[in-house]
Amino acid sequence: MNSTSCRAVIGAAVLAFVCASAAAPAAEAAEAAPLGLEECIALAQRNNPDIAVAGETFVKAESGLLASYGRLLPGFSLGFYTGRRFYGPSSVQFDASGRPVVQDGFDYEDFTFRMSSDIQIFDGGETMNRIRASQASRNAAREGLNYRRSYVEAQVIRAYYNVVRYRMLRTVAEESGDLAKRNLERTEALLEVGSATRADVLKARVRHSNTRIDVIDATNALEIAREELGALLRLEDAHSIEVDTALALEFKSPDAAAEIAYARTHRPDLRGLAYNVESAGAGIAAARSGWFPSLGASFNYNWNDRTMAENLNFFDSEYAWSVTAYVSVDVFDRFLTTASVRTAKADHRIAQHTYDKTKLDAEKQIKQLVLTMVQTRERSAVASETVEQAREDLRLAEERYRLGAGTMLETIDAQVALVRAKADVIQAKCDYLIAEADLAVATGRNVRE
Repeated sequence: MNSTSCRAVIGAAVLAFVCASAAAPAAEAAEAAPLGLEECIALAQRNNPDIAVAGETFVKAESGLLASYGRLLPGFSLGFYTGRRFYGPSSVQFDASGRPVVQDGFDYEDFTFRMSSDIQIFDGGETMNRIRASQASRNAAREGLNYRRSYVEAQVIRAYYNVVRYRMLRTVAEESGDLAKRNLERTEALLEVGSATRADVLKARVRHSNTRIDVIDATNALEIAREELGALLRLEDAHSIEVDTALALEFKSPDAAAEIAYARTHRPDLRGLAYNVESAGAGIAAARSGWFPSLGASFNYNWNDRTMAENLNFFDSEYAWSVTAYVSVDVFDRFLTTASVRTAKADHRIAQHTYDKTKLDAEKQIKQLVLTMVQTRERSAVASETVEQAREDLRLAEERYRLGAGTMLETIDAQVALVRAKADVIQAKCDYLIAEADLAVATGRNVRE
């Protein structure tokens, strides 16, 4: 009796463990809610290294501006030195006959306190122009950071909708496979009663095999898309990414001319390049300052004694101080200023050419994206109509085949047409959403507007 009870308890425990083990993965799967687009963008903004690099570049530019402002202020330094001085024998003393008198060496403690300040009053405009250049560079770095954020958002949107695309295409392929499987089973049943030919069965088998290959291809494409999205989000387990496949979109009709005009004043990378041109222009003026005199002033205070000042009072005795004003002119600087001006002008021309080229590229990109949006909008409308027609064609083809008035080839062609039409709708919608995000980046608008 006792052994029977023990076996029952052990059996119940084993059964409970097995049930718990089986339920754990199901619970984890239930907790793994699909990622929304906003969640993916937020993850990328936090984890993307390109945004982090752009942010640090902006910090460096702000530090450079702070250093430029510092040149307007006077410098100030304090110093205290102590040590022991040693002098060897010397013959610098002479007696009444003019003969040198050799003195023994000696040593003593030495204490020194120094204080100095200097300011440059006029430097040919170099400091002010360096400030202008640093301000423009800081603004360019800020625009670069904004553009990088928008660009990463567009990359995430592209990768996200590619996952949506291939997730939905795999679903279509699986539905097509189920349809082909049912068609094969029905054809085999009709063959048994003599209502179908072996050729029909072979065609149905080939169709079923092709749909299995389509499912494999769609699954592989989905895994690749997940890896691309995971890389942007810096997720280690990319293959488990699930997304919301609901495609909510509102078709728009953007005007290329209006979008280009907006981009010229709002696109961050164009604004950043314009700031680079401004910075390079200020660099030319700063380089020319070498042809002008510089004017400045300085103050120096020095205290020195062989004993430490009582109560650290370095201003009672044993001190000296001076105030100095100076004017300095580089009469001949071995062509340094001339070379600097030429280099600055070349940098300015390079910045201007880069800005012009990027502006032309942006205009071309905007025109292409507008055309893509128009094309995908029309593709989506046509494909949606084609889906309804393909469903009706498939229904008629299956009915004709059932009545013996049609062929298996007609049924298979109708199935293929329906799958292609569904895929075209998915492709068109995803392409439109991606083009819309790319256009937002190209014009400088908010990607998520």
